Amino acid sequence: MNFYTENLGNRVLELLNYPVTERCIQLGILFDKCSIRELQIIFPTLMNSIFGISTRGIGWGLRTTTKENSLVIQSGSVFDILCDFFSPLGPIYRLCYRLLHEQIKFEFDLSLLPCKMVEMIRNGHYPVFYADLLNIDPIERCASSLLLNAFDYYTLCFIVHGTFILHKMCPAALQVHNERLKTVYFFLTADYLSAFLPADPDTLVTPTICANVKAPQPMPVQQLQPTRSPKYLKISPVPQYVTNQQNSPTNRQLESPRTFAWRTESVLHFFTDTWLLYDGDEYRDLPSSEFIRVVRILVKQSHCFANSADFDNTSMAVLRKMTQPKLKSRILPFLKSIIARWPLDSSLSVVLELWLSYIQPWRYNMDNRSTVNELDQIAPHFEAFIMQNLNIYTQVFALIFPRFERLDFTSLRNAYMLYRLTKVFNQANLPLILRNCENKLFGSNSLRSPQRSNMNLRGSFDSSSEYHSFRGNDSKSLFNDEENYIPMFGHSVLCEIEQFIRKVLISKMCVLQDIDLKRKEIANRYKDYGLLKRWFAFLIEGTTDAEIKLLDEQKIPDILEKSSIALSSISGIELPNISHSEHDFKEYSYVRGDFTMFDESDYLDKTRINPCQMRRRMANIKSTLDPATLPILSYECTFLVRLLHKLSTRINEMYSDEICAAYQREDFMGKVARQVFSPPMTAQWFDKCNGIQELFQEELPPRTCLRVLGSYRTIGVIILSCLFGKLLFGSSIFGLILFVVSIFVYILLLAVFS
Repeated sequence: MNFYTENLGNRVLELLNYPVTERCIQLGILFDKCSIRELQIIFPTLMNSIFGISTRGIGWGLRTTTKENSLVIQSGSVFDILCDFFSPLGPIYRLCYRLLHEQIKFEFDLSLLPCKMVEMIRNGHYPVFYADLLNIDPIERCASSLLLNAFDYYTLCFIVHGTFILHKMCPAALQVHNERLKTVYFFLTADYLSAFLPADPDTLVTPTICANVKAPQPMPVQQLQPTRSPKYLKISPVPQYVTNQQNSPTNRQLESPRTFAWRTESVLHFFTDTWLLYDGDEYRDLPSSEFIRVVRILVKQSHCFANSADFDNTSMAVLRKMTQPKLKSRILPFLKSIIARWPLDSSLSVVLELWLSYIQPWRYNMDNRSTVNELDQIAPHFEAFIMQNLNIYTQVFALIFPRFERLDFTSLRNAYMLYRLTKVFNQANLPLILRNCENKLFGSNSLRSPQRSNMNLRGSFDSSSEYHSFRGNDSKSLFNDEENYIPMFGHSVLCEIEQFIRKVLISKMCVLQDIDLKRKEIANRYKDYGLLKRWFAFLIEGTTDAEIKLLDEQKIPDILEKSSIALSSISGIELPNISHSEHDFKEYSYVRGDFTMFDESDYLDKTRINPCQMRRRMANIKSTLDPATLPILSYECTFLVRLLHKLSTRINEMYSDEICAAYQREDFMGKVARQVFSPPMTAQWFDKCNGIQELFQEELPPRTCLRVLGSYRTIGVIILSCLFGKLLFGSSIFGLILFVVSIFVYILLLAVFS
């Protein structure tokens, strides 16, 4: 019997070398057959294999596997198999729950945690939650590790895995993060947070675990306060839950809240502390955009969890009340460290949306009455949240606004980021609430009066009881972490907003000018075609890339117009009157960062160009790709385009010399070849596989490209030709032959008149 049991444990370790699909299926069966002792032995090795803890690596690929790139096998796709295996009721959690009954502890090294979290623990500034988890080294007399049960150990391994900088070592992870595809890790994070931080008070955390995993003591809800100047924001103390009806059968759960809510407590502390204490200073690598997106899931679910505290009469209500204060103490340093260093590209929108999600808790509320009401005002009980988090509204705005000034708003993505920022701050009576908070805190004399009355900011903030209680030393204590508070409605910020509105309007004018130029270019191109070629282009080519880009660019002026109006409404500044003068267009050339801004030479004078202008010019460098390798568009058949690309590639490999020779001929056959084959070109693209952006180029010879036959319009013309032949000649083949002959004659005519 012992030999049989020992083989089961060895079998589990052997399966770790199998393909991930077979590994998940077989392990799900063996977990139920192994003894507790065997599971205890293999559990740390299994976690290290899954998450790559010791090597800070990919592990089982939870952060690189998506629906789009996962293989599909007979038992299902790799993506679905991984999601089922790690689901809150899947085999991995059944394994964790089996190990809970024996109160087995596993040691988690502190060195694997973020540096700020390790510093917090070793300095003694940790919450009471960690008090019974610390393992003290008797020699160094300091905390060296955490002693965790199976559930907590798995949860912390999962959380720490999200902080690994995979996009620097794995090209697959870099591709996933750049394309904003949702990985297995993304979906599992959402599942775990929704399962263990339920928004609905009536939802139970399943399965029910009532074993003595945690000591049945009152729920720890108060942070230890540091004696020195705090590096981390203080948590406002929340009174411990005291029940007055301990003998009542309906309130029996409240006698030992940790017994019933310990998993929620663990998830709340581990996720918030580990992720939001991520150190993003200048000496460390920035996290991936995927990490910022999963942090946003944490923020949104925490708001959902906390906003239902008033409807919860169970032991979970204590945790709901402490969630937002705990989140507040971590989110501001995290946002500051990330925003200050994040690159000025389209990925900045990920960080922006994280911040906007935190400052809009009313969006994640079960009670519809508590959102923005029919009077276009934020509900009064959310005004207290705004007051307590005023520095997260105003100081992050003061930090991110100068970065927005360096963006090129002739880009659709950048214009939409500006629109999102202005739309959030201009909603309901939020600007009035923020202005009145700063007036009460600093006095109206320190803030600049608006140039016009802000009549569209409706709502009476002074009438709320929360506002009258927000005065004196209580208000000052909320900002003791800010040495240099910058008033959002102060003179300096309002002057910057005024100049920024002018730049936005100038950008809008020049986008309109670019749209007119592109329209004329497209019209002139069709005029140069002639009647025959224009008809052929309409039937076969479909919408060109230039026309698609023009459709996107036509959205920018409207977005910039709405953004400038919103900024004017927020700040109380009149919109400037921008004229079509030469001076204005010189300002616009500065906005666009044209290379000939200072002189007509190609010499780059570093003494006359600042780093901001150099970054703008680098942003204007565009990649030039082979048209055959561009992404498949909506009017193309995916399967057919890929098949034609493989066929074209094969033809080019077999007959490359013959194609080049025919293309270079000077006779009539050379003219025909230049109409049939794609011309030579220099392809240029950026490669980020090594963690840095490098420009590569390749010389492409004359070649065959059959992609034009893969559009739905071409397929429709072929079908119509077959129907035409069937009706007139009684055979669809004759119609297809007529179509081919027509194209051949068309090519000959183009060659004659070229």
